[in-house]
Amino acid sequence: MKKEDLFETLGDIDPESVEKAGHYRRKKKKTAWGILAACAAAAIIAAVVGVLLMRNSGNTEEGSSTAKSNGKVEADVVKLMASYPASPGKNMDLQTYLNGEESERWFSEQLSKIQATSDLASSMDGYYATMMNRLLADKDGNGENTVCSPLNTYVAFAMLAEVSSGNSQKQVLDMLGVSDMESLRKNVKALWESNYADTPMLKSMLGNSLWLNNTVKYNEDTLKRLTDQYYASSFRGDPASEEMSRELRNWIDDNTGKMLTEYTKDISMDPETVMELVSTIYFKAQWQTEFNQERTTKETFHGLKGDQTVDMMHMEGQQSVYRTDKYTEVSLSLKDSGAMHFYLPKEGTNVDELLKDTDILKAVRDQENSIYPHVKLSVPKFNVSGKKDLRDTMKDLGVTDVLDASSADFSALTEDKKELFISKVDHAAVVEIDEQGVSGAAYVDMAICGSGMPNENLEITLDRPFLFVVTGWDGAVLFSGVVRNIG
Repeated sequence: MKKEDLFETLGDIDPESVEKAGHYRRKKKKTAWGILAACAAAAIIAAVVGVLLMRNSGNTEEGSSTAKSNGKVEADVVKLMASYPASPGKNMDLQTYLNGEESERWFSEQLSKIQATSDLASSMDGYYATMMNRLLADKDGNGENTVCSPLNTYVAFAMLAEVSSGNSQKQVLDMLGVSDMESLRKNVKALWESNYADTPMLKSMLGNSLWLNNTVKYNEDTLKRLTDQYYASSFRGDPASEEMSRELRNWIDDNTGKMLTEYTKDISMDPETVMELVSTIYFKAQWQTEFNQERTTKETFHGLKGDQTVDMMHMEGQQSVYRTDKYTEVSLSLKDSGAMHFYLPKEGTNVDELLKDTDILKAVRDQENSIYPHVKLSVPKFNVSGKKDLRDTMKDLGVTDVLDASSADFSALTEDKKELFISKVDHAAVVEIDEQGVSGAAYVDMAICGSGMPNENLEITLDRPFLFVVTGWDGAVLFSGVVRNIG
């Protein structure tokens, strides 16, 4: 199969028309994706080695790059770029976009997609709540901030399911809460179409990529499916080369708004890598009603590590509020997007108790029991980031086969290599808010490697009689001896 056929251009998504879009835009309800703003506001899942992802709406791009290291020309990294949905208002400034028809057309089309997938949102609450509990809980009791992107992890694990087979695949499907691959693909398509946005007003940009070993023969049907249905660009090269690792770091940085460079700077590919899967999300949205910067004051935040002086933003007006015996939730709408939800535990309730509540997302969806009082809201400006290894989380949720070379089944990916296993699953995320809005990014870096000899820790102390042998260049024994005494 030719590369051109493998990575054929994806057409633009055909949107549906929707009624009452204008009314909806003036008074937005909470959406399932608002919780992403509270949890990670953005996400990226990465199987890494990157270059700048060309988010074109036309043809795929094929090319290569060559780098010199210590005077030696390294192997090319061949790039086949997926075609992303068109960007409404491209090259327009914000005001021109808002004053034109492009803005209203995009909003109506986007709303129809969201309404068409409304049932999917609530059906995934179990997975979202599980990941939040696993990734946000202060298990070590060190009082550190935590952050994650449930959507990002979902897309990444969906890609893992595509390249695995048999019981390995079933374990991933069970973790994601779906019965079969067709259902999963339908979910991912819906999630992508309702969450991808690249306009002058809103950035909610998902990206996927595959990093392939140029010595391995892959299942072309699997690669084509990842390109067509997951918008996954492909990069082929030598995973042992610094060029591949550099491309990887650049790709992740470019697709996360360079918000996670403190974590990506140390990323490098294992020479035994057969494939790395990368999934990313970059998010930036404005508040529907911005905080007045002049009203921001210095206040005290009573943290687990002691009191801190912070910049506290203030807003007053009618807000959506949801209350239980454990917390009070208030939501702030985002322009052309969902909302950010803040959960304040009742006095004497540890915030980790909220993470154990399997109905925690009910506050996002239960419109009937929400109230709309006049609220004086104070929110601290913050920047929260973190990185986690997801392998223990996968084990706890029953995904064990892909982590063990003796049981992992990656026959859907390649028959060329045996005894493959997942060697790393890193998830990093960052969220920050200020008077204007919320922005964030996240990634999951998932590597599939060939198994080698297990690492062994040894301690050798020559503190008793020993033999030595000295050999020449050809292996001849030049000297040998036994040392029984010293001095």
